[in-house]
Amino acid sequence: MFLPEHDSRGPLAMGESLSTWTPSCNGSVRVELSGQRTTSDSGALLLREALDNSGVIEALEDNLVDRRHPLRIRHSLASQLRTLVLQRAMGWTDLSDTDTLRRDPLWQLACSDARGTTPLAQDRPSQATLSRLLTCLGRDDNIDAVHEGLLRLVVWRLTSLKNGERPKQLTLDIDGLPIEVHGHQGGSAYHGLYGARIYSPLVASLAETGDMVGGLLREGNAGPAENADTWIPHLVRRLNESTGA
Repeated sequence: MFLPEHDSRGPLAMGESLSTWTPSCNGSVRVELSGQRTTSDSGALLLREALDNSGVIEALEDNLVDRRHPLRIRHSLASQLRTLVLQRAMGWTDLSDTDTLRRDPLWQLACSDARGTTPLAQDRPSQATLSRLLTCLGRDDNIDAVHEGLLRLVVWRLTSLKNGERPKQLTLDIDGLPIEVHGHQGGSAYHGLYGARIYSPLVASLAETGDMVGGLLREGNAGPAENADTWIPHLVRRLNESTGA
């Protein structure tokens, strides 16, 4: 049972607690809101529920190319992906944070493939393991699968908002997003307008909801519309195929 830190905006009477909730990923877990201070990360279980319902983790695991030797795998792709996504969603944005949370029972339960109390005896992925996962996701043979996973998550959210009804129309916003680097990473370049060494990716999002639906990493000295003429039509086509909009 996990009891998150009480929000001072709505004080509970002494001994009072709110209704409990059990995530479908693990019936042995019971989440209860009360005034006791045990963990402030119980929202990770709710996010795990959303990930499971969307099917995005399973789709990624099925379509990503995993070059690891099967007999040497300690952490499944699914458990690593949950760790990466859930920690960032909960504000733990640095890969080194996974070592800080390595023995936290809530995170062991939220990210594991196993049910019951089995996850409590399992090690979680290390910083080095997650770093290798990012390298895996960035390989040419996996980029398409990552993009499809993002689209799958967005479509699931859109249809969930309207009881399964697909949107009739969507507006796609395309924006540049300069990312400053502190070194000479491959593909980065000095950009006079920003006065810094940057990457210059394009980011696509839905105007109606703000959901990010795609990204195109470009070199730091890329022009405002460089590569957009081929990337945007492809993205529009995939959105039409996925949403029917």
